[in-house]
This record gives sequence, C-alpha cells and structure tokens, in this order.
Amino acid sequence: MGVTGLTYFDRSEKKSNYLEHALEMCKCCVVVMKYTKNEPVSRTKLEYVSENVQQLGMNLSSLKGGFRLPKDYIHPEDRDGFIEAVSIASENRASFTYHVRLVGDDGVLRHVDIRSEYMDYDEDYYLIEYVFQETVVQEVSDNSGCHMESVGLQLTKELLAEDELSEIFGTFARAYGLYSTVVDQNGHSLMPPVGPDAYLGYYYDMFERPENQEFFESLKRSSIMQEEAVFSELPGDGNPESRVSAVPITVNGLYLATWILCAQDRSQASQLRIASREQYHLAELISGFIQRSVYSGQQGDKEREIEKQLEFEYKQKQILSEVRDIIRSDDPNRLYTILKIAAETLDVDYAFYVFRRKNDLKVVNKDSRGKSWSPDGNSLMTMEQMQNLHEGFSEEDQQKILQDGYVVDQENMTNRIRVTVFQGQARAALIMPIGTGRDPYGRLYFVESRKERIWTDSEVEFARLIGRLMGEAIEFIENEGRRKNASQTLLKIFHQLTIDVFIREDETGKVLFVNDAMIRHLGTDITGHDSRRLIPEGREEYESYPGAIHEKGAAPQEIRTWTRYINELGAIYNVTEIPIEWVDGSSATAVLLRQSSE
Repeated sequence: MGVTGLTYFDRSEKKSNYLEHALEMCKCCVVVMKYTKNEPVSRTKLEYVSENVQQLGMNLSSLKGGFRLPKDYIHPEDRDGFIEAVSIASENRASFTYHVRLVGDDGVLRHVDIRSEYMDYDEDYYLIEYVFQETVVQEVSDNSGCHMESVGLQLTKELLAEDELSEIFGTFARAYGLYSTVVDQNGHSLMPPVGPDAYLGYYYDMFERPENQEFFESLKRSSIMQEEAVFSELPGDGNPESRVSAVPITVNGLYLATWILCAQDRSQASQLRIASREQYHLAELISGFIQRSVYSGQQGDKEREIEKQLEFEYKQKQILSEVRDIIRSDDPNRLYTILKIAAETLDVDYAFYVFRRKNDLKVVNKDSRGKSWSPDGNSLMTMEQMQNLHEGFSEEDQQKILQDGYVVDQENMTNRIRVTVFQGQARAALIMPIGTGRDPYGRLYFVESRKERIWTDSEVEFARLIGRLMGEAIEFIENEGRRKNASQTLLKIFHQLTIDVFIREDETGKVLFVNDAMIRHLGTDITGHDSRRLIPEGREEYESYPGAIHEKGAAPQEIRTWTRYINELGAIYNVTEIPIEWVDGSSATAVLLRQSSE
C-alpha cells in the first residue's frame, strides 16, 4: 500500500540513483573541484558533478569533457568576486556562501547561492565541494555573501553613541592595552579610535588611505567567511611589529561594520593574540544586542523608510547592470535609452542631457530630439530652454556641475535658484557631469517639478553613476569604430601570413577567426568550433600536458611562446599566444603556429 507524497524506485531498476533523486527534491546541484596546493585557484579540474546541473542551464557533456568549468557559467560581473572568495577561503580553509547570477546555455539568468566546503585531499591537492541552489530574489536580508555590500542597514555613528556601544569596544581594548576602531563597509571610521597615545592618530584614517583599501577589502571578506577573528600583519605602515585582528558586526546575516583591534609593538601583539580569542564572541553578543534593541519589532516610519531605501538600492543595482549591457549593445540610441531608464527609476518629471565643446560651455546639440525625456513623451524641453536653464547658474556653480555635480532640493532651494535658474518650473534637480575623467562631455539633468523633494544619498550617487556610464557609452561608441578598423587591418595581415593563425575568444575558447593558410592546412574552416580540442589554452591548462615545453615566468597578459605536439596537425609546433582585443571589445588571443625544426 503506497503512501501519498512519497516516490518509490523500482528495486529492479539498476540505474536508480538515490543521491540524484535527493538533489532533485531539494533543487540542489553538487560540484567538486580539485585544486593544486600553493598554486592560483585558476589551476583547477572537475572532480565530480551531479547529473542534474542541467536544471541550472549548465551543459553536462561540456563540463565532463573539460570544455567548460562551472565558473564559466557565472555572470562576468560576479565571476571575479567569486574566484577571489575561493582564493581567500583556500588560504584560510574556510567555508562560505556566495550569491551569484548564473547564465545557462539556455540563455536564462538565474540567481544562485553557492555554498562551499573546503576538504583536504593530500600533500599536493585539495578539494572544494560546491552546492548550487537557485534562489528567488525577493529579500535583501538573506545570508548570501553579496549582501555585505548592502548599505540599507548600517551601523551609524549615532547608534554607537546613543547605545554606548563605543564604550564597550573601548573598554575591551583598554583592558588589553590595544588600539580599537570600528569602520563601515568602506573603511570609514564610525567612532573615535581608542588606545595608547603613541599611535592613536594613525587610526583615524587607517583604511581610507588608497594604499590600504585593497588590504581592507581582503580583511573584510576573510572576517565574514570564518567564525573567528582574522589575525594579520598591517602592511604599508613601516612597522614590522604592527598587527590587526578583525571581526564583522552583522545582523541577520547582513554585514554592518568591522571591529578592528590593533597592536603596534611586540608586547601589544602578544596581548592581541590573547584578546582576539574573545573578540569574535564579544562581537556576536554586540550583534545580538543591536538586533534585539534596535531593529527587532520596529515597524515605524524609520523602518519603512529603510525598507524603501533597500528596495531602491536593489533596483538600482539591477538598473546599473542593465545599463552596462545597453552600452555594449547594438542600440543606436544608447544614450536616450539610458536617460529614459534612469529618469523612470528616479521618478522625475523630465530629464535631458546636453553636450559641450572642449573648454566651452556652449551647447552643440542642434535639437532636443532623443536628448530630452518626459513621462508622457510630450513635455519635452527645447534646446533654448535647456541652454537658459544652465546659464541661470553662476559661473562657480557651472564649474561645480562639470566637476562633481550639483544637487538642488528642499534643503537648499532658494528663491533666486527657483526663479532665475528654473523659472518657477522646478522644485528639485540633480545635475551631473557626463564623462569618465576631468573633462566631461556634457551635463545630465533630472528635474522634479510636481512636489518638494529631498534627494537621498543613494539617488544622488545613482545619478552620478548614470552620468559616468553615459560617458562610457560615448567612449565605447567612439572606440567601436576604431576597434573595427584596427581589427580588419590585423585580420588582413594574418591572411597574408604563410604560417597557421587562429584567434580564440578568451572566455569560451571559441574560434573567432582562421587565416587562409590554416584553412588550407586543415582542409576545413574551424571558425565557431572549440579551439581547446585543437590546442589547450592558458598556462594553467597546458603545463600539465606531457611534452609541453614552456617559458618560465610568463605573465597571463604577456606574449607567450611554448612548444607541444599537436595531434590534428601531426607535428611539433612552436605556439605563440598574443593577447588582443576583438572587434566587439572582448578579450581574445591570437595563436600563431610555426612547425618546429627540432
């Protein structure tokens, strides 16, 4: 008699796989990768993959055949961060969870949590087990690693002072004779540092210095991944005895800040090792206190505002990702498309942009079509209105617009600005430079005329980023023509060569071009095929192949020459790899094959 809801396997079915069935039930896929110790994590091989990875759009045959790796399916914008997390975890033997976007062979973009578990193997290798689980992106407060960059809930200076938390941090540090500071996700101090007078001034801007920012990012990621304090040397301060111990402050898995304890001499370093053992546990208690006393159960106006802010910031990240795709698309109206998307996101009454000549504030646009937007499509500004609006600003304000942007809202709107600049037609505006450097191409305007408004920091930063991305779009359009001309010239040269030449796409290994000599040699055109069947790519891949003779010390982005036997060509070849930029701006490699005389 069967029980409803249970699935039974036919005992006579020899191919029944209970593990695969369990993975299907919990909608998980398992991948195990094999890494070489003391080598970059890019030197990896597939050890195991569950059959059901196809439900995430990954090609099982390509994975098992070694033509693709699971990381190749991670969205390009998320891939480097994930690889960096793996590298850090490998150093600390830490487990972690990382949220990524996965792009399958079916073209579907999926949001996936990747849970990793470090496993020892032997003296030369180790294994990492990854569990892929698709998620529905609705909440921002889940436990995934990408949320450590969320700025919706932050540990603020007011909170530290209000609840006397700063005194708790300070008391603990003074008990051990150490320095203490709490910094936000960008390394900015959230409380006055405490500690002995000798080096106290150093900690006010410790991680705001450009040379320390990369170190802080690594320290922050490591502290989030492992369940103990991260103990490390402090680089760049000229003191060989300096040490730091770091732990995260989190609420419901959401990263808020990092608590840093510091030592400046051998005696303090000894105390730091003792203190760091309790530092992590105290940070957990403080995190629990913040959750209970500040965030739990508060459903007033402040929390609703936080939720609204979180929603906007999440939407903002999606929009910025979409805009980057538009820049590299075939859309002939890229700038207007970006303007429209940004204006709708900011919910303004109208938006427009104008260009200027170098060192000249005069508008060079001949009309406003395609440069002005309004919700109904009718209330478009004329070029004369655009010019008059800008000329209403003082010369000092005009220069500020072209440098850092200009924010006008309820907090600083004066009658003079309302009348002389906006002629009574606006109550708030964001005006940002369009460009990526000191000499912008023009100005971008978002204007609110219906209601009083105070722009949030996120809205201001979003508008500023849109101006920068429009500048990138302009440069991409200009460079696209130059790239195409240069690429066509290069391809003509390759066709004239008598040696075999092909070009492969770095990300996928697909053949993008084959010269005439190689087509004649092979008897077929292999454009579009997987080049790795002909010859493996990259030092990490070919070093382990028998018979490979390669140069030592060649950097990944330099020209490389090595020698190997190529089955399809039936001879030993000198292989030269030259990094190039393909027609669409993507990374590619030109591979030149010369038959060896040895």
